Amino acid sequence: MATIKITFDKRADHKTKDKKFPLVLRVGHARKTRDIPFNLHLKENQYDFSTGKITGIMNATRHTKRTRKIYSEVDLWMDEHSGEIKNWEIKKLKSEIERIFFKKSPSHSILNHGAVYLNRLRLEERFSTASSYEDALKALIKFRKSLKGEDDTVLIKTLFELKDGKLKVLDDYKDLDMEIKAMDYAFSKDFKAYMSNRYKSKNTPAIHLRSIQAIMNDAGKTYQDLKDHKPLSSIKKQSHENAPAPLNLEDINAIRKLKLEARTPIWDTRNFLLFMFNNMGMNHFDMAILKCFQFEDNRIKYFRKKTHYEGDYFSVLQNEESLKIIRYYLNGQNDDEYLFPIIPKGTTPERLHKVNNGKVKTFNKYAKRIAKLAGINKKITTYTLRDTWTNIGLDMGIDIRKISSGLGHSSVQVTEKHYGKSVSEKILDEINAKITAS
Repeated sequence: MATIKITFDKRADHKTKDKKFPLVLRVGHARKTRDIPFNLHLKENQYDFSTGKITGIMNATRHTKRTRKIYSEVDLWMDEHSGEIKNWEIKKLKSEIERIFFKKSPSHSILNHGAVYLNRLRLEERFSTASSYEDALKALIKFRKSLKGEDDTVLIKTLFELKDGKLKVLDDYKDLDMEIKAMDYAFSKDFKAYMSNRYKSKNTPAIHLRSIQAIMNDAGKTYQDLKDHKPLSSIKKQSHENAPAPLNLEDINAIRKLKLEARTPIWDTRNFLLFMFNNMGMNHFDMAILKCFQFEDNRIKYFRKKTHYEGDYFSVLQNEESLKIIRYYLNGQNDDEYLFPIIPKGTTPERLHKVNNGKVKTFNKYAKRIAKLAGINKKITTYTLRDTWTNIGLDMGIDIRKISSGLGHSSVQVTEKHYGKSVSEKILDEINAKITAS
């Protein structure tokens, strides 16, 4: 049964120089206690435990009435709600008493709830999403630093530490944290303007704003007082249309014909590049984490990592070029080992995303050299192969619904959003040709 009493907090570090102690309401529940301060510091002889009377301070009578009233109301409330309270943790009981009787709104800061949300993603092994959301929070903290006149160009490696199985905000960033309720419409607009000025990619602000909104929406579902707090809902967060510079079949064939020294980084990169293209523009991360058991009956079978929770499963029959690449790297590994030598053996699931990001940079570096050697005046990155596969398919007149399915998009509308210009041009050209044909 929960209990309360009015007492002094006599911990040495809470004692004032003039030998006063905080007067607190001590809550007891499930063999634990928590103190809620009355914001009064008294000497021991200034409070009568038998009568609850306060003396020797300004407005003593008013403080006496207030403490007695709170004690009486909390005691009655706990008695009336004893059936519910017995199932609560003491943390919740203390929070409810503070909210109802002390008029204290619980602290719901963006970093604290961000830690809760990211920890949940971590437990679900959605490490890529967690990393993306933390990047958005880093941008927010840099904005907060800029508002305080601090250097916002300093690299932030991480905002959190893993302690007792949970993510906790690092001390270095606690002063830069802020209450979610303080993030109003004006603040959000300023934050968006800051990011638009800071980042080269036009899509980065929208991506970060959507991530912050996801965290805030979750907080709104968790805490009643944040239910209707949605300042980002009226902030435009649309992505800008991609402007891909895809390769064509002539470019792909030029890359195939390059004379490269075998078993070198640039040779490996060419193999990976062609494998990604041959597998419907496979994402680099999906290729990097392929296990040997996923190659069976001349097929590569995998869930697209980005949309694993939506169930995007692929089983792709390998052409002769890809089979040759696979057989080169398939050298007696165990079924649960990586097919390609991209991710080091023993890399923890938490580090997979970050390690892959480093490997992507290596890929892009050598892909740039490959383009130069092949006489291709285009920038080749890991994303180029996906755009290339899509555009070659559209040029061949393949139904956009089939292209969309191959890309793992949830609908044709998503494909049109990402490749709108290419799709529109091809559809309009086709319509115009039919209309104007004599």
